[in-house]
Formats: sequence, structure tokens, C-alpha cells
Amino acid sequence: MARPSSLCSYFFTIVTFLVVVLISTTCEADQSKLPKKKHVASLFIFGDSILDAGNNNYINTTTLDQANFWPYGETFFKYPTGRFSDGRLVSDFMAEYANLPLIPPFLQPGIINRGYYYSGVNFASAGAGALVETFQGDVISLKTQLSYYKKVESWLREKLGNDEGRMRISRGVYLFSIGSNDYYAKVLLTKGFTMLNSFSESNHVGMVIGNLTTVIKEIYKTGGRKFAFMNVPDLGCLPVMRIMNAEKNEMPFFLFEWKIGNYDNEGFKEGKAACCGTGQFRGVLSCGGKRPVKEFELCENPNEYVYWDSIHLTEMANKQLAREMWNGARNSHVIGPYNLKKLFQIRYANFLPYGEIFFKYPTGRFSDGRINSRFYRVTIDSNIFAIHKPRITHGVNFASSGAGALTETHQGLVIDLKTQLSNFKIVEEQLKKKPAINTGGSSIAHNQPTWPSPATNASDGTNTIAAIAATSQPTQAMTTIARKQHKQ
Repeated sequence: MARPSSLCSYFFTIVTFLVVVLISTTCEADQSKLPKKKHVASLFIFGDSILDAGNNNYINTTTLDQANFWPYGETFFKYPTGRFSDGRLVSDFMAEYANLPLIPPFLQPGIINRGYYYSGVNFASAGAGALVETFQGDVISLKTQLSYYKKVESWLREKLGNDEGRMRISRGVYLFSIGSNDYYAKVLLTKGFTMLNSFSESNHVGMVIGNLTTVIKEIYKTGGRKFAFMNVPDLGCLPVMRIMNAEKNEMPFFLFEWKIGNYDNEGFKEGKAACCGTGQFRGVLSCGGKRPVKEFELCENPNEYVYWDSIHLTEMANKQLAREMWNGARNSHVIGPYNLKKLFQIRYANFLPYGEIFFKYPTGRFSDGRINSRFYRVTIDSNIFAIHKPRITHGVNFASSGAGALTETHQGLVIDLKTQLSNFKIVEEQLKKKPAINTGGSSIAHNQPTWPSPATNASDGTNTIAAIAATSQPTQAMTTIARKQHKQ
């Protein structure tokens, strides 16, 4: 089946990995709207029916996992595209907000020949889970989605060159909506889950998280750094699950009711029943009459509904969710630690043309060449070593792009000043344990280090500057000026 999602407790999480200096349509999109190659923003989409833009149109599966028939797509596209909604999905709005075209499904014929990969690709498949066994044979598993991504990654490097391809991969955002089907299938179905049913719930969750972690690590190895996750919602809020709970006289929906109250200003009038389907709450997945149950009802105005069918959201609900994901307050109960807008804005300097003037390769410095601290190093005839080097004799650079004096500044994405201080103390302890070292006029004594005056260096009387946190990104020419001023 197409698998669940919900607004009742739809939390959104963004995770970024900061190790280096350091959100489609099957229609023919207008080629003129494709971004230029110089644009580096890309959106790579993985997951299930919440984000599937039509990949399942091109695989041998059942209509339970397809939405390529009326009335799907009636609101925006005016025809079915394969999306499980009356219109656009969360990922479509994310692309719009990021000034990207609609991100096409990977299996759409011909997209590789028209250059669509430059803006990203949608690998999501309705019914997919993190486990290969989830609806196996009817969907594109997350593992297979990863293999598709690696083909695109290789294509980008081949077409753009290794450096520019690496830059696009590094600056891309990787959006995931996965996991609902792994739990949904275990609860409702037995197909393909004979073995998994023998595991405890905690072990089952561990397997889901483990598979997802493996995929993230593989993307990370290719250069991906910016990851966004749509959390698994409370499945009991779905119309399809309300039928089951109503039969059991169980209605654990207070959180959903509270959230729906927040959507009154958005024009929603119905938050329990679906717009399209049959039965109580229209909770039977029969929308379109192409599935095992043929009877279905269709509401007059989908924009007044949260749910389009018994499992999936309307375009209006998707838009509301996407807007909150894009602009929402960070570290809230809805989104954190950063919203999508911020995630797209994060930049790195570990690719060309950074470093092209002096180093001839990217070093992580936000310049075409050297930065201020390098010129001061030349002046005082010393070296700036990374903290992991075996000999730290002339200084260490603790600076981190994006850092501030406040711990909250870009928290989680940078090395804040407090952490830089703790790193300095590690170096201090290392220096205390070393024997005296000749540094060209000054010395670092064993167990009793002496530090140069803040105003002057003991060897030549020139000013000494400790580079802790750089807030500007000058060119090499500007830093040359700084060096000349330093000599005067």
C-alpha cells in the first residue's frame, strides 16, 4: 500500500554533519527554467509515498502503491502525476522555495538527457521502507534508492568534472521521509515479514534505524553533508487507522485535535475525514476506484481538508507543512536544530575555486588563497599546524567558519568559541609535556610554558595576532595588504 503520514504530530528534524572546515513532476518541464550549471543548490529526495513524485509509475507494482490515475493531481497539475495528493508534495514546495525547478523522479524516461540531474533527483517510492523486506517486490527499497543516487553522483562528476561535481554534492540537501511503512507493514500485514515478526519491537526499531544510518553514511562518503528528516508521525491519526481505532473504541487523538486547531487560520475545516475515499472518515483507500475497493466519494473542496485520501495529505496541508519546515523557528518542538532555509544557505569552502590562487586546491579557507593568519605566520617565521599534527611548535588555528562568541550562534554546525578554547587547552597540555623547543628567539619550557606578550613577539618585536574566529572572507590581495600593514 501507499504508506502513512500525518500532520497530527508531524515533527521535522534537520541534521547536518560538520567535519570539514565545516527538500517533480512526470510532465515535461520547461527547459528554460532549469538552473544554470553555475548554480550549486541541489535537492536529493529519498523515501516513501510522502515524497514519491512518480517513480512507482515506472515499476511493476499494484495500484495500492500507485497514484497515476484521476482524481490524483486534479488541483495543481490538472492530471495525475503519480503523487499521492491532489497536487504538490512537501518536496515540490521545498524546491520552489529554494528557487529550483520541480525535482523529477529518477525513473522518469529521458530526464538524464535533458540535464535535470543538475538540480537534484527524487528517488522516493510509495510503500518503501528502510528495511528491504518492507513490501519487497512492490516498491523501490531505500537500499535501491541509494544505488540510484550513486549513479547520479557519478554522472555529475563525469559531466561537471570532479571538483564542480564534488561542490554540487557537498552543497546539496538530502531530504528523507522513511520508516512509516516499516512499522505499518509489521502491524497490519504479514507479507515478507515472517522473519521480522520474530523480533521484539525494540530490535525492529533498531534494524530500521540501522539501515537508515548505513544509507546516510554512504551518502556522506560521496560528499553529502546536509541531511533533513521528516519524522515518523503518530500513525493513529490517519483516517485509515481511525477506522480500526473506532472499532476498538480507542481514540488517542488529542494531540491531533490540538494541532488541527492551529490550522483554522489556514482554511482547514476537516481534520479527521479524508477528502477522497469511502467508509467512516473515508478511511478506506479506494480513491480513484482503481484499487480493490472500487467505491469512493470525493469532496468538493480539497483545500478545506487536511487529508486527501485515507493516508496522505492534501496540497494545502503539504504547503502548510512545507512553509513551517522552511521558515519555522529552530529548536522548536516542530523543527530543529535548523530549518530548511538555513540548511540550503550553509556553505563550505572545500572545493574549487576556493584556494585556486596560492594552494591550487581547496583547503577549507574562505578565500582564493591565503588568509590573514598565514601572512602573519610568514612574518614571524612560524607555522600553523592542525591540532592532530605530532609536533605543535609554532601555534594552532582553532577558527571555524560560521562561529561566534555565543554558543548559540549556528549551534551544532560550527566549532563555537567555547569549544575552540577547550581545544586550545588540549594543546596547552601537550606543550607542557614537551621538552624545551627552540622557536627562534623564544622558548617553550618543559612543564612551564612561557607565552609571548599580546603586544609583541620576543624574537623580532613585531605584533603577534592569535586568529581565533574569522568573520570576514577576504581575497588573497586583501590579506597581502594586511601583511604590509603588519610590517610597518
